[in-house]
Amino acid sequence: MKNIAVVYCSKYGSTERYAQWIAEETGARLYREKECSYRDIADCDTVIFGGAIHAGGILGLKFIQKNLSRLQGKRLFVFAVGLNVDDEENQKQCLEINFKKKMKDIPCFFFRGAYDPSQITGLDKTLMGVVRKMIAGKKPAEITGSEEELLRAIDHGADYVDRSYIRPLIEAVCSRQSQ
Repeated sequence: MKNIAVVYCSKYGSTERYAQWIAEETGARLYREKECSYRDIADCDTVIFGGAIHAGGILGLKFIQKNLSRLQGKRLFVFAVGLNVDDEENQKQCLEINFKKKMKDIPCFFFRGAYDPSQITGLDKTLMGVVRKMIAGKKPAEITGSEEELLRAIDHGADYVDRSYIRPLIEAVCSRQSQ
């Protein structure tokens, strides 16, 4: 494959695990978003960015937004990691929040993450409490299966990280490399 960079922003480790797997599969150079500048990736043909979904936004995506004009002509891909990203409505909302105007054509892939309630503090703990309250406040008949699963994850933790999720992204990168 040609010169590829994977840049990621990971808060609790799920996004980092996916980024490492993607770098292994593609032979890409791997960068933490906070330690990466455009100069590090200037010679790359393909840039893959990954970030955790936090309150609807993709953490660290400003790296792409800030450098978008300089990234013209490169193949760009994004992956977003979250607990409840297998829900199409959640994916649609994430795309609407994060991919406006010039970014709307960048392909985005969604990977399920992990949640350990014992590791969450501060604002993140408060946000998860709000999400829990919103779901639990619904009538039982209104709660979807994915919301029930999310409640269990909030209460007991969950780890949905699975290397197989990266397969469609790897295939897209490989198919575009041969063009």
